[in-house]
Amino acid sequence: MKSSIRHLVLGMIGSLCMVAASSTVMAASCSYTPDEKGFKFYFTAFGAPDKSYVVSKNTFKKYQLASSTGKLEGATIDIDSTSLDTSADLNNGSGGQWDPSFAAVRNNNVVTGLFKTFANPGKISAKIDKIEGDTLQLAVTMNEVTKVIPMKVTEKGGNFHAKGTLDIIKDFNGSKAFAKLERICTQAFHRGKTWTDVEIEFEVPVKKSCK
Repeated sequence: MKSSIRHLVLGMIGSLCMVAASSTVMAASCSYTPDEKGFKFYFTAFGAPDKSYVVSKNTFKKYQLASSTGKLEGATIDIDSTSLDTSADLNNGSGGQWDPSFAAVRNNNVVTGLFKTFANPGKISAKIDKIEGDTLQLAVTMNEVTKVIPMKVTEKGGNFHAKGTLDIIKDFNGSKAFAKLERICTQAFHRGKTWTDVEIEFEVPVKKSCK
């Protein structure tokens, strides 16, 4: 009987040690030093009632990165949204492709109908507030509204990738600006529906250091 109790107690102690060790690993604090030259960022927008019109890999040609510490956490990006580039994905939402010249038309429609209608026209900024485990908190400022957007983090082969979703109307008080974009795009290109939620993502090669 005493032997059984002793084995039970030892087993419990062993289990507690394993939990403590796991907790220590989980609590590890990691920092990331990015390679700015490899930085890429995109957003994906949606049209059509069934959300089948997907336009991915949209980006901006003019932006400025900064980090006072050289680390990813605390880094900022200032974007000139008038430099929109939607040429990477020419899917027309109907199983075909737009002519390459259409990208310039679409860029102008979105810039004129949305970004230039915002307060502080053409300006978007973001700051990485926190990286914790597989979650990143990105503070996005647009239309004079700042909203913290949670993003899912994945790492592979020294590459850091973060992806999340923002809503132009719900998160950034964009109903007035979005109404103008809808008038331009919804009937002509989006088959009756332009969605306000937008997927955002960025990726960058990093050196990771954990304590």
